[in-house]
Amino acid sequence: MNYKQKNKKLIIILLVLIIIIGLILTIVNNKKSSEDGLSYNKNKSFTKEQKVEDITFKNIKCSYDGKSSIISYTMVNETNNTVYLKNYDIIVKDKNKVKLTKIVANITQTIKPKKEVSMSNQVMGVDLTDAYYLELKVNTSKK
Repeated sequence: MNYKQKNKKLIIILLVLIIIIGLILTIVNNKKSSEDGLSYNKNKSFTKEQKVEDITFKNIKCSYDGKSSIISYTMVNETNNTVYLKNYDIIVKDKNKVKLTKIVANITQTIKPKKEVSMSNQVMGVDLTDAYYLELKVNTSKK
């Protein structure tokens, strides 16, 4: 084997190693499990900020611990009036827009102007870390 053939083989081996290392890093970065033992929904279509009527839902997170999913979020009153929230629904859908679950939040919540409230909902026995869409339906009034 001459010097040129050895260099070509070395270059091919280095390229293959770089590709393998790149794939491993991609897999590790895309892995949903974290150090806390929970899996997280990382779909941007699910976790994106949403405005429904006068309330903005932000910091949307969804985790799964192997038994139940927890959806947490912050509700922000974007108006200069107090908003009275009377129940709301959270509808979770998959990539094909098929409903996976519906959470009916039977609460009455007062949110002062320009203030925010953090909330969370638990869904037992369902892994929502691959859910794709989060639809919110609220019933509000102002006084």
